[in-house]
Amino acid sequence: MDTLYEIAKAIGSVSGLVAIGVLLWDRYVKHFPVAVIVARPLMPGSRQIVPFLHVKNSSDRPILVSWKDGDRSKMRVARGQSIDGVLQTMFDGATTISLGASGEAVLPVFRPGDYDRIDPENQIELCLHWKFAQPRIWKADRSIVVSIRKIDLDRLIDGYLEHDDKQ
Repeated sequence: MDTLYEIAKAIGSVSGLVAIGVLLWDRYVKHFPVAVIVARPLMPGSRQIVPFLHVKNSSDRPILVSWKDGDRSKMRVARGQSIDGVLQTMFDGATTISLGASGEAVLPVFRPGDYDRIDPENQIELCLHWKFAQPRIWKADRSIVVSIRKIDLDRLIDGYLEHDDKQ
């Protein structure tokens, strides 16, 4: 009977630890923003398809997302499609945007200057830093690395299919 009690105690302990792990993992991932590279027309109705960075805040609190500008040997993100947003990517410095609760941003991405010489199997990366604008506990910046193989980026753009949002 003692053996059965010990087995039940061990199963209870393991299930409790698993439940705590799942709860902590859910709390951590639930508020983590998502960033992916997508293909879209440069402007509505345009036939020129270019990469964009889609950033989504899945939290109920505002976040600040930032990245470094100026390095033309890497992928660069523009603050928007305005002249100021594009020019800012060419000069050393950093850009910061704010996303409200459940907010989203779709930002133009510029390929590296030597894009044609990059091996198709190589990864191209963007490093974003984010933090809560009003942190409860964790005040340090966190990072998101958005990476895609060059060949997959080319396929993403070349294989773009127009979709109708009205359906």
